[in-house]
Amino acid sequence: MHQPPNSGPPDGPGFRTTDVDVARDWLKAAYGTSLRMKTPARDSAFRYSRTHAGPVSLSTLSLAAEYAYATGPLGAVAVTHVVGGRMAGECAGEVTPAGPGDVMVIAQPHLPYAGRVFSAELRAVTVPLALLEELAGRPAGTAARPLRFTRFTPVSDAMAGQWKRTVDYVEASVLSLPAGGEPLLMDAAARMLAATVLAAFPTDARPDPVLADTRDATPETVRRAVAFIESQPASEIGPAEMASAAGVTVRALQYAFRRHLGTTPMAYLRRVRLALAHADLVAADPPQDTVTAIAHQWGFHHQGRFSAAYRAAYGVPPRHTLAGS
Repeated sequence: MHQPPNSGPPDGPGFRTTDVDVARDWLKAAYGTSLRMKTPARDSAFRYSRTHAGPVSLSTLSLAAEYAYATGPLGAVAVTHVVGGRMAGECAGEVTPAGPGDVMVIAQPHLPYAGRVFSAELRAVTVPLALLEELAGRPAGTAARPLRFTRFTPVSDAMAGQWKRTVDYVEASVLSLPAGGEPLLMDAAARMLAATVLAAFPTDARPDPVLADTRDATPETVRRAVAFIESQPASEIGPAEMASAAGVTVRALQYAFRRHLGTTPMAYLRRVRLALAHADLVAADPPQDTVTAIAHQWGFHHQGRFSAAYRAAYGVPPRHTLAGS
């Protein structure tokens, strides 16, 4: 007997069915028109769920069946953790197998790809290509070869573990916040995941310095960027927005901050936000306000790291400042 899915359409937050035809149609819609599936065991459940951290999507998929798919370019970067079962991805003639516990990038973002999945539970994170290229210091809107992975597996077992811990952290702490709330935290979580992709997987993302970037790394560039940061510290801004405000490339902005301030643009932004959190703690009403709420307001979503940074800057834990308000 066919059982209908217990939730909305495939693009909704959750989906479950024991109807093999519904599962096949879902996979066709998700992976492309080329799909071959062996009939799964009777009454085996197909489960899918998805949530978001800003522009980054995090999903899980489980089906006790064998299937193969082929589709066009994703236009983004998808990292998959094989929780159980096994799979093999194929892109540009390269086949990458993965078993329980393995982590892999599915494909080059600009190329078609295919794969085979064998009774697997998969945990996938999809990151917009533009966000990765921004963090890698590639100027937006310029003609450049697309980001490429030099292999689809992590640079080391340690970085594979780091990727899984980062995903666990984002799901456990950031995504438990009320829907639509704390946009600064969601933006920070998306950037954390994107930065971990660049750290965990080998790419050609980081270009060599060019003369124009080093020439533009001036005190005036820093001044314009600092004015922009200090005018809207609560906004969801990153290196690309800062560089645009300063009229230079992201790489030139990074050079300028290192050369003249001995820091990075994002570290400077965190310093400004820390000072504003300090001001709010000083002015707070202890019966009503909390350290956690004030930290969250300024984009600090890890309480331990916020406390350590605050103590380093002001010599006391943030709770002492709040208690003395």
